[in-house]
Amino acid sequence: MQLNEIVRDNILKIIKTKDLKVSDLQRKSNFSENTIYKYLNGSRKISLNVLDVFSNILDINSKLLIDKNLIVKKNIEIIIKEKD
Repeated sequence: MQLNEIVRDNILKIIKTKDLKVSDLQRKSNFSENTIYKYLNGSRKISLNVLDVFSNILDINSKLLIDKNLIVKKNIEIIIKEKD
């Protein structure tokens, strides 16, 4: 698996876990939705500058985005409040 594919897969894992949409990413970046789709479907390569943009948008260290063993889990917290 090539580095660009690893980064793309990791970005997609994080987007899914955080329940984000491409429109959310577009609002937080200077990229158009079309450009983001191209990065995510692999028709456009992710440069180091773009990697930094995605790491900022997703609030994750860019080193984690290049880790081929990255596992992303969603934690759900349930709180039951007692009646006053």
